Amino acid sequence: MFKVTLLSPIRAKRRSKLAARERTAGLAFIAPFMIFFSVFTLLPFLMAFWLSVVNWKPLGVTQFVGFQHYQTLAKMEAFRKALWNSFYYTVMVVPPGIVLSLLIAVLIFALQSGALRSFFQAVFYLPGVVSGLAVAIIWRFIFDYQVGILNYIVKSFFHAQPINWLGDVRWALPSLALMAVLSGHGTAIIIFVAALGGIPKDLYDAASIDGAGFWRRHLSVTLPLIVPSFLYVLVVSTLGAMQVFTPVYVLTRGGPVYSTMTAAYFIYKRLTFYADAGTAAAAGLLLLLITVGLTIVQFRSFSQVIEF
Repeated sequence: MFKVTLLSPIRAKRRSKLAARERTAGLAFIAPFMIFFSVFTLLPFLMAFWLSVVNWKPLGVTQFVGFQHYQTLAKMEAFRKALWNSFYYTVMVVPPGIVLSLLIAVLIFALQSGALRSFFQAVFYLPGVVSGLAVAIIWRFIFDYQVGILNYIVKSFFHAQPINWLGDVRWALPSLALMAVLSGHGTAIIIFVAALGGIPKDLYDAASIDGAGFWRRHLSVTLPLIVPSFLYVLVVSTLGAMQVFTPVYVLTRGGPVYSTMTAAYFIYKRLTFYADAGTAAAAGLLLLLITVGLTIVQFRSFSQVIEF
């Protein structure tokens, strides 16, 4: 038997008022975020899409051109070179950066002293707090052909001729990648250390009883249990590498001979040097689609070991 309770009209009215107040309060709480999101994310995205399909003339007549800007990009060797450089830079930065970050995190977590752990986490995270512009300026002196420390090492220890790190087509992009690997993964180290702290110590003890050494314990226990953190670092690192701009702007300006021209710097150059907002917007949307595609591939690759 079901018991049906009928609410009086007064109680039903009170409940409806309470529900209306809760909806109003909820809308009030999310309103600041929605306003911020609409003004600084949604509106720029819609404007970029609009610019990519029109021939925008601030002082003239704006004409709809459809996908003409995308066709122009497909024919531009500079854009294809920029995309290739972005992919190549990502491959040089992301895998070594993640491996180095995880290795440093394991060594930090192995320290017995909590004070030493905190000290080294702060030391490795410090470059992430410093402005990317300041980091690039410091590395400009490191890469300097005449007085840079890298060429000092080359001449003193290897007795070789100095290398024009930023002016040679063969070395310019790898030099930027080296800078990113050595100075841009402090956040990943902090994330990996936190992930290591969430692994039960009993699992390491059981592996030790079975005869596993230090590195074997981490291969068999640590890696499988930090896959969610690993995926997060992989996705964020890939997105950051594909959109690299500041080091290119400060150190090379896309040269020499387009060897460090990345997709982000190509967009900046088309807009500021050539006042070509349509092509720049189209390139930005294509870069967005590429990064979204890479993210989907990465999530799909880990879908068998992570429950989303």
